[in-house]
Amino acid sequence: MDFVGILRSLGVPVRGEHAEATATILGEFVMILLIAFLVTWVLRRWLSLLIWKIMQKKPNKWHEAFYQQRFFSKLSYLVAPVACYVLLSKLTRWEYADIVRRFLDIWLVLVCMVILFSLLEIINRIYDSYPVAKNRPITVFIQVFKVFIYTVVSILIISILVNKSPEHLLVGVGAFAAVVLLVFRDSILGFVAGVQLIANKMVRIGDWIVMPNNHANGTVLEINLYTVKVRNWDMTISTIPTYQMVSQSFINWRGMQESAGRRIERYVNIDIGTVHFLSEEEIEVFRNSLFLRDYIGQMEETLGNYNKDKNNFIDERKLTNLGVFRQYMELWLNANPNINKDMTHMVRQLQPTATGIPIEIYCFSAKQEWVSYEKIQSDIFDHVLAIIPHFNLKVFQYPNDCLPLQKN
Repeated sequence: MDFVGILRSLGVPVRGEHAEATATILGEFVMILLIAFLVTWVLRRWLSLLIWKIMQKKPNKWHEAFYQQRFFSKLSYLVAPVACYVLLSKLTRWEYADIVRRFLDIWLVLVCMVILFSLLEIINRIYDSYPVAKNRPITVFIQVFKVFIYTVVSILIISILVNKSPEHLLVGVGAFAAVVLLVFRDSILGFVAGVQLIANKMVRIGDWIVMPNNHANGTVLEINLYTVKVRNWDMTISTIPTYQMVSQSFINWRGMQESAGRRIERYVNIDIGTVHFLSEEEIEVFRNSLFLRDYIGQMEETLGNYNKDKNNFIDERKLTNLGVFRQYMELWLNANPNINKDMTHMVRQLQPTATGIPIEIYCFSAKQEWVSYEKIQSDIFDHVLAIIPHFNLKVFQYPNDCLPLQKN
């Protein structure tokens, strides 16, 4: 293409061999740049779309990840710097060619960094789609690798700008190792903590953890190099530094979720003044109970054999309404289909206090899901509170009678 003729036709005076050579070079420079950017635009606009349509014929996890990260569009960024390199090879005698080449090197390094980051994200997304990612996420390692790439790119850019070998910069970085450790302190601590969390299986994505110091009580959403994100039950998000998960204590409810039951441990206080020996009329009522029939028969035989040689009322053993109530609740829990019978279940008496005798129900529900668990627990104690008066017992509570207001 006659660039000199084009300039002259536009009224631009080009005279002399040097001016004509300069105009020709500049014209080629502009033409190659235009072609490079045109090819880049075509590749980003049409080729990536064509590749995506081809992938849709056989969709899978890889195709979806490549499309979401716009990998082929980012790959087209390589066209422009390569075209500029081709152009620069023609300008061997240009005095500013070396400076331009440096900026092209920086451009190419940055483009390669963007492509590598996109590829790492693709690998991470594909890995996260497999079940093993829940137990062993690789987000921490991906982010560490990104930090490494950032460091290498920074060293390369500086070496290109100062026109020195990267080896000289590495020697200088060694002298500033202490400063680097301070700058990347959180990254180093986060990486070490992330490795420990994953290797020791201390926490996984989806675990329910409680960490009061960080106001965290909910499900783990993400584990990365710097933070662990927890979605609390009130739908707020708590962000915990990764290294604190190793240096501080927290509760992980995974063991409960993976077990066959969820513990119920709650008590009611019985008014001490309502505990007494059973009368014959009360025994007769309990003897007609489906749950207590066998127990009352066995205890009457046992106590009859024990008391036959006793001549004093004080020396005799008798059934108490509190003891029969405990036995009734144990038999009732054993018949409850919502209680796991293979795990510990009992009704026990705790140390009496000023508020009465605590009768504790200790068992495990057959369902671990929170709403179902709370319903099972509430149903049990609804029954407990309703059945206690039938044993002539009373639940202790503070007097609620209020004194009437006196008028002056």
